[in-house]
Amino acid sequence: MNHPPLPLVWALVSLLMITTTAWSLESDKKQPTTIDANQMNYNEKASVNVFTGNVLLTRGTLVVRGDKLTLRETKDGTQHATIEGSPARFKQQRDSVKPGEVLLINGTANLIELDGATSVVTLTGQANLQKSANGQLTESITGNKIVYQQNSETLNVVGDGNGPGKSRVQAVIKPRDKAE
Repeated sequence: MNHPPLPLVWALVSLLMITTTAWSLESDKKQPTTIDANQMNYNEKASVNVFTGNVLLTRGTLVVRGDKLTLRETKDGTQHATIEGSPARFKQQRDSVKPGEVLLINGTANLIELDGATSVVTLTGQANLQKSANGQLTESITGNKIVYQQNSETLNVVGDGNGPGKSRVQAVIKPRDKAE
């Protein structure tokens, strides 16, 4: 059985550390990473790994799907991932302070970028981000581009202009119960 080169394994492990910083269960960080695809091309000299065809990446509760996943690693060890699809998708369970509460985040876009250097997740092209609690939708945000800065937990959403045929930003936020 052929095993992927060690730099590839470390690149994949580091990539998943990017994606689990703010949106994940703490336990996801200790889970193995699995990537399934129809094809994989690795350029060790350039530190670029490209998975194509029905790409499925899983790690604990994190699930990423797309047509193409490109992983790049810089000389300082920072990773950058790009997931392309029609649409590309991710979902992950989040930690909750309430016992028994299940919090999920789902995102779709034509392109999802995960930047390890800045801890920024960018969804571009028909971008949608949804949060739910115990199976009930709590927030839904759409736009042409959604930028989530994990370190500051800020979100910037941009439409692609005004006028006919142009999309605008839309946010739907469910009212909270008084007990929340």
